[in-house]
Amino acid sequence: MDRQTQRTVLVVEDDSVLYQAIKLALSRHGWRCEWYAYAPSSMDELRGLGADGALIDVNLPAGNGIDLVVQMQAEGINIPIIVMAGYIDAAEKVRAMSQANVQVLLKPFDLHKMREMLSQAMDAAA
Repeated sequence: MDRQTQRTVLVVEDDSVLYQAIKLALSRHGWRCEWYAYAPSSMDELRGLGADGALIDVNLPAGNGIDLVVQMQAEGINIPIIVMAGYIDAAEKVRAMSQANVQVLLKPFDLHKMREMLSQAMDAAA
């Protein structure tokens, strides 16, 4: 297997239909998804996943995805992240993009574009 087929992506998204679409798009390229509908409470759990990249929704039922990104990076989990948002105000966008290895993708988005963005980010971080 090449590096592309060994990739693991953390997906934090409360919309199960969108998650299933993301999973299908990524699994077609041999990638594996680890899904959380809510922000994980344990950074040790996330660290144990060994994810190569992440897709994190901004508006989660019990929190803010950007807060999760900040917490992950404070805990030394520095993987490429795409923050997904149906709407994001300018201040939140600046806060997201001020974090290392973070890009913003507005919903609705093209799944091919999402995978390409994530692939390029992971390639650059490797």
